[in-house]
Amino acid sequence: MKITLSFYTLFALVAAFGVDAFSPSSMKSSKRGGAGVSSSTSLKSHFTCINTKLYNKESLLKALRDLGIQNIQTTSSSSNKEDNQRLIARGYQGNTMEADIVIPQANNYDVAFCYDGKTYQLVADLQFWQQSMPVDAFMEKVQQKYAIHTLVDTSAQEGFQVETVTQSVDGTVTMQLSRYNTAGM
Repeated sequence: MKITLSFYTLFALVAAFGVDAFSPSSMKSSKRGGAGVSSSTSLKSHFTCINTKLYNKESLLKALRDLGIQNIQTTSSSSNKEDNQRLIARGYQGNTMEADIVIPQANNYDVAFCYDGKTYQLVADLQFWQQSMPVDAFMEKVQQKYAIHTLVDTSAQEGFQVETVTQSVDGTVTMQLSRYNTAGM
């Protein structure tokens, strides 16, 4: 027996398993960065920290690659702390910070993701942002791609396979997943 679920049905199913990346991130406003960002903790730093609901490093890396981002630097996925040396992200006037994922930019001001023990936070000097789209649009695209990868990976663990993935003109993604029910045989 073949079971087929629409994206919306599967979305509810995966949400029940605790995947929380599908909702908009809990980003706060700041005077410097505009809507959707919270300021960094250091007054001397130009780095801005954007809160996200991105928990899974592999899904985040897949999302960044889907967006065509090149030269992504990342720390090891090893459980050995000595193997997990953090990377250095470059900022304004030589400021640096440790990060888990670094996207070097041509202007030498990096975009970084830092794991805070729960989620990966986007950290960058927004004044020197050089990605192909504004930061809000970038995070929206990253979250959408991240959600798709998290959904596919979580569904695969439950025995589902992706049948089709389509994206409409308005950006809505529809996925059809299925699995065979072997219990009834």
